[in-house]
Amino acid sequence: MKVVRKTLGLTLKESADRIAERGVSISEGGLSNIENGNKQASDRFLTAWAEAHGINPLDVWHGPLREPVAPGKPGRAA
Repeated sequence: MKVVRKTLGLTLKESADRIAERGVSISEGGLSNIENGNKQASDRFLTAWAEAHGINPLDVWHGPLREPVAPGKPGRAA
């Protein structure tokens, strides 16, 4: 989370404000605690955080979707 915020050039306050615009109030200290692993984030917070930072909320839980891998020829393991 912190890496995303810093990559976007946002302060804790700016990030907290963006999250609040999506209906989840959080203080700078609360956000810092989540970023540093001192507090667990709710699903509601994670959804608002993702949207506030331009990330698909599903990617927060599952990671970006990948193309399916085509099966290869069956063979023996070496």
